[in-house]
Amino acid sequence: LHIDSKILGQYFNEYMIFTHAEYGVAKTNLRAGLQPPVTGTFHNKFKDSCGSYIRSDIWACLFPGNPEKAAEFAFEDALVDHGNGEGVYAEVFMAAMESAVFYEKDIRKLIDIGLSYIPEECTVSKAIRDAIRTFNEGMSVEQTREYLMQHYIGHLEWHAIAREDEEKGYNEGPMGFDVPSNMMIIIYGLLFGEGSYEKAMCTAVNYGEDTDCTAGTIAALYGMMYGRSVFDEKWTKPIGNKLVTISIDPFLMYGKIPKTVEELTERVTVLYEKAQKEFGLAEWSGDVEDFYAKPYFRNIYREMNVVRFEFPGLNIRLDYCGDPVLHRGEPKKIKFVLSNKSKYVTSDRVNVYLYGREGCEILPQKEQNIFLSMAHMGDGIRELEYEILVEEPLRASYRFVAEFVFEENKNNCPMEVPFVLLSEAGQTVPVVWEKKGPACTPNLPRV
Repeated sequence: LHIDSKILGQYFNEYMIFTHAEYGVAKTNLRAGLQPPVTGTFHNKFKDSCGSYIRSDIWACLFPGNPEKAAEFAFEDALVDHGNGEGVYAEVFMAAMESAVFYEKDIRKLIDIGLSYIPEECTVSKAIRDAIRTFNEGMSVEQTREYLMQHYIGHLEWHAIAREDEEKGYNEGPMGFDVPSNMMIIIYGLLFGEGSYEKAMCTAVNYGEDTDCTAGTIAALYGMMYGRSVFDEKWTKPIGNKLVTISIDPFLMYGKIPKTVEELTERVTVLYEKAQKEFGLAEWSGDVEDFYAKPYFRNIYREMNVVRFEFPGLNIRLDYCGDPVLHRGEPKKIKFVLSNKSKYVTSDRVNVYLYGREGCEILPQKEQNIFLSMAHMGDGIRELEYEILVEEPLRASYRFVAEFVFEENKNNCPMEVPFVLLSEAGQTVPVVWEKKGPACTPNLPRV
């Protein structure tokens, strides 16, 4: 249960075999030695897509009535394949909303609770607020679809698009910019549904776009609110209770994948009980205000561009200061941010030694020394910069280890931070998309 984005990334790389869009980019970056959130940001055109918020349900079920804890785990999860993108905000929003749904049934309040956990200026938040506003203004389903297409459409990967929509330029959005529109569709479905599962589901699906994500999320919300009884047999009978997956390695996970919904539910229930004990979580107080994010929560988004390492007494954040790429003859800056969280080291000096591969010049020098007091005493958070220079022909990748040791601390065990820099050649060429074949055939780039 004590997991973070790095642990989740290891499992993601090992057991998740689906390689489409953001999943494939993240796996490529993980195999190269990069770590979250860089794995979800670097070269990822789909960091603003839908691949993480459809995983939010598990965190809500592990932490029902505790939106903050559900949102924290959702954040760690989303970093793996969405890095610093809008996909992170979408999963946090949904996890918080779904966690509260076990005790609160008012859709408007649930949306407000979810919004309290994400920045107002992010596009996901703007799309959700626009959905509420346009619904309140009395726009019809058709009018709201038009508004969505005008303001939040991404690149259409398939060419099942109405000719009139294409003529309006609705096929010209940025590649991978999918999650704002899909979050908007979910909110429209819930609002137009007026408490009816069938109406909410059909409304959302008829908007189109990523319908497995929107439909699955609405079904999950209603299931959490009302249980299985909310689903008429006409919905459940065609699907049945068996679990079928094409995303998990069937060989490495042979015999370990639950076969039915009931078996999966039993596993989640066991983990829920462990989580309550492990984290000492109290029962809900009965006050809905407790579900809203505390002011400090949004500080979590400061971690979207740094790789975190936590040690007893010291937190270290690695900032690549841009892409994790070396160019021949150009100094590459990296930065370490150190936080002394020790309860027994009031102040100390930290020796830092950066071990590099042969052929790398490390500036200003490999060994540096930095003073740290306790984090709450003024000088407890400091940053240290290095520059790495390679003049000779570049290798494909360069692995480094930074070693940190407290000078005076009796327990002066070295704390090691590994990281990778990659070399790259070439540049992106604009894609020319060709429409060939019947509707719903993928648009193909001319290569």
